[in-house]
Amino acid sequence: MKKLVIAVVALFVLPIGAVLMGSALIVSTTSASTVQARCAAVTSPDFVVAAFGDGDPAGEGGIGFALPEAGTPRLSSVDNPALAIPDQVKAYYLAAADRYHLPWTLLAGIGMEETAHGRATGTSSAGAQGLMQFMPATWARYGVDGSGDGRADIGDDADSAMSAANYLTASGVTTGGQEGVRRALFAYNHADWYVNDVLYYAAVYGGGVITGDPGDCGIGGQGNPGLPAISNQKIAEMLTWAEGHVGEPYVYGASGPGAWDCSGFTRAAFARIGIALPRTAAAQHNWLAHGNGYRVPLGQEQPGDLIFTDSYLGPNQVGHVMIVYDPAKKLTIEAGGTHVGNYSYTYWEHHNLFSIWRVGATTS
Repeated sequence: MKKLVIAVVALFVLPIGAVLMGSALIVSTTSASTVQARCAAVTSPDFVVAAFGDGDPAGEGGIGFALPEAGTPRLSSVDNPALAIPDQVKAYYLAAADRYHLPWTLLAGIGMEETAHGRATGTSSAGAQGLMQFMPATWARYGVDGSGDGRADIGDDADSAMSAANYLTASGVTTGGQEGVRRALFAYNHADWYVNDVLYYAAVYGGGVITGDPGDCGIGGQGNPGLPAISNQKIAEMLTWAEGHVGEPYVYGASGPGAWDCSGFTRAAFARIGIALPRTAAAQHNWLAHGNGYRVPLGQEQPGDLIFTDSYLGPNQVGHVMIVYDPAKKLTIEAGGTHVGNYSYTYWEHHNLFSIWRVGATTS
């Protein structure tokens, strides 16, 4: 049997897509044309149905995308097969995956690559510690309690697994389709072979589906304030359409007619005035951030603006979207709770993610 080689790596807190080489920080970027092509594709009304079918239960809107294939180069996984996962460690992966809505196999891939699921948890030469090998500085920012004892301990396996899921979602693992998965793993350790090793191990353990829109544009900026405004007449037309659906049930994954989830409702509302939004809340947010709208501060919102916040997907991911209805009363019109109705958005203002966006007068 060949000697087991454990890849012990250091985590660095860097911008997503950043590569540390020597003392120079190089930020790798996807070409603008590639991003725009993906953003254009996702706005096609048939894109989600054609790619996944209406009934796929993967996530919001009934859609998701498979983990990427491993590819080359690989390093540790070439000679070191995926080992059996101790029951308790697997339970930690499952709990973290459930809280952050990730495939547990992705966490298992990292755990195998880093410490062979706890078989080699000594502090690395760079100072990385614990089951998932966190650097203390990274832990200070992303470490969370996974054991329920009220504290985040870098040496606690439950905390380590939960913190890895927290770090991956904060690094955009669910945004930008399969490219986003690779980008998040690259943020965990800046090496292509590392990304491929983790994906190889994840596949051996069963693969899985990321909840989200495969055509998500990926993380963007502050949008484009120079876009022309949607006319008041069109905003009124959209809100009148929305009012006509008050009382219809909220159903996870539904996009009408007669039942809606949050993003299915906003997508249908804007389609009434010729604007094709992506399908999920996160993808709608990122589409706007890539220049199809712009962010406005709380207190300057107007009827027809969109509010995005974290919810069921955990604190690092946009999981809910609502339409501003009456700014003076801070009321939305949205598919939320049990039905379409008017709700106060003051409830969401102090969430980890909360932003208001004005949709530009685009026709794409």
